[in-house]
Amino acid sequence: MLWVGIRYCGGCNPQIDRTGLVEKLKEETKKRLLDVAFTTDRDRVTDITLFVNGCTHGCLEEEFLRTGNQRPYLSVKGETVGDNYIAEKDIPAFLVQEMIRQLPLFD
Repeated sequence: MLWVGIRYCGGCNPQIDRTGLVEKLKEETKKRLLDVAFTTDRDRVTDITLFVNGCTHGCLEEEFLRTGNQRPYLSVKGETVGDNYIAEKDIPAFLVQEMIRQLPLFD
């Protein structure tokens, strides 16, 4: 099982539906029959962290990088994932592909 830690920004300037995006991501993993569990529990050890920033500023990613953490992560910043523009409706499928690419735990 792949554990994904979900971290939401404060939502001061949301350009996307952050919780809706995560719900669609959960649906996408179920549709593909992937063994994935999601948690917002910061004490839970996870395989990858997903930062769900509502806007392109990406405050969660900035905070994470300042700590020097080397754990795998994906960062949604509005309609951007990493450095790629992705339409909001396409982000869940893109995230699944990125999780598979970054963590070959699904083999």
